[in-house]
Amino acid sequence: MDHRAAVLHGATGVQGSIIADELRRRGWDVAGLARSARPDAGVAGVDLADPEALANAYRGADAVIVQLPLAFDRRIVERQVDAVLRAVEDAGVPRSVLNTSTLLPPDEIGVPFIDGRVRLARELAGAVAATTAVMPLATFMENLALPASIERLRQRDELAHPYPADRAVPWLALADLATVVADALEAPQPPPRQVVAGPDAITGAEAAAAIGVALDRPVQWVTVSHLEYEAMLAPALGADVAAGIAAAYAAPPPPPVAPPGSVRGATTLRQWSARNLR
Repeated sequence: MDHRAAVLHGATGVQGSIIADELRRRGWDVAGLARSARPDAGVAGVDLADPEALANAYRGADAVIVQLPLAFDRRIVERQVDAVLRAVEDAGVPRSVLNTSTLLPPDEIGVPFIDGRVRLARELAGAVAATTAVMPLATFMENLALPASIERLRQRDELAHPYPADRAVPWLALADLATVVADALEAPQPPPRQVVAGPDAITGAEAAAAIGVALDRPVQWVTVSHLEYEAMLAPALGADVAAGIAAAYAAPPPPPVAPPGSVRGATTLRQWSARNLR
């Protein structure tokens, strides 16, 4: 395609800004959407629950990258999903990618944050000719760079997280997620679902050791309770979002297994830490 224009939800967020950079590197024109406009960055302010405003933003685009915000109120999530689905149909969007930000189960499970994404992935397939749900298998490396985590790392040389020390996690760099999102937009026949994981599954002790090598000092993994993690997240994310995220760690499920056809990122935790935690 000669002219490639994409509309990107959440363009000012951590995930969105990295996806935007990757698309622009590949020659895409990116029009960003966010709750608040930033004209200097090419970002328009749009209410995600307003289907008419979304359709106007989508019209003429070759692709739309949908990212739902961290919302845990069922009514809010349902309004947002309804608006996106109506807007892609009204605007005749030819191609889309849904960045789910988490691994999705096959069906709804009674958790609004998950259920909205499950429904959106399913119904986008009927509303858009070519669509892919890009799903990270596990946690993002960037979660280790939240302010409270950085402060604890610098002050105590501790890597604090709710995962048990022996849980092997394929930490994923957002740059690798962005690569998979862009690949899905450019694939002649994109898959309906694409799981992406980090290059290796490593335990907490191995993660701390990798970061220690990158920072040239010993680092220790510390498992914190989900309530302590909630308190760590709240200053940066707000009380409601922090509580919603922390609830997932109250009784964490078994480590996920990468299904056949999963994509592995190239960035190791050591490499990412050397670039982002120094």
